Amino acid sequence: MKKLLTSTLIGLSMLAFSGCANVPAAKVSPQQENSIGAQQERQVLSKVRTIHSGRLYRAVVNVGSRIARVSGRRDFRWRYHLVDNPKVANAFVLPGGKVFVYSGLFRYAANEDELAVVVAHEVAHALKSHGIKGAQRQQKAGLIGALLQVGMGVAGVNQNTAQTVTQVYRQGATLGYLRPHSREQELEADSIGLMLMAKAGYDPRAALSFWNKFGRSGQRIPEYLSTHPNPGHRIANLKRLMPKALAIYQRSPYRRR
Repeated sequence: MKKLLTSTLIGLSMLAFSGCANVPAAKVSPQQENSIGAQQERQVLSKVRTIHSGRLYRAVVNVGSRIARVSGRRDFRWRYHLVDNPKVANAFVLPGGKVFVYSGLFRYAANEDELAVVVAHEVAHALKSHGIKGAQRQQKAGLIGALLQVGMGVAGVNQNTAQTVTQVYRQGATLGYLRPHSREQELEADSIGLMLMAKAGYDPRAALSFWNKFGRSGQRIPEYLSTHPNPGHRIANLKRLMPKALAIYQRSPYRRR
């Protein structure tokens, strides 16, 4: 009876979760994204040290500005920050176009074309509002988890069983919903970013050299456990799109002749 109750509760929670996942997320306006991003930007800047001069800083600003120029989103307040942390090879973007690049990324970005791979990827995240959508998915998952706990309380489920059901739900929500969507966002940002960098006059073939170098660094976990696709998956996707990106690059008025 206990096993049946546990299975029933898990099944109902996953059914409810699936239904909730298909509900359209609330639309966030560009003005709201700018406001949210500016608030988060202030929070980040209060916790990190940034670089405001020098060759690397100028590269981040120049590449970012050029890619934002071809993005078509003049309603975003684009800003670019170089974080002084040579141990971290990372970048991220906040809603409304606040781009942060860690100085450690230049271990892999040997030139502006390779830097453009990363910056265009982050710009693409901003264009598709991936940060906002990710937060909305987290809220959905949390809401269903809270409703599940209320339901178990009403049903009089004992504490041990309730803990088991909650753990199974959280793992299922993470591996079956949150992380797959995150990987989809990453591939979408790769695809859009490739076209953006080509449009801005940066050689899209640099995406292959960058991800090959980046893929050789560090220990990799199975893709289903990760928020990001593995480098081989990303490279295969980029190769598939490369002919289109190269055609855009050849037509770009920003391309170096």
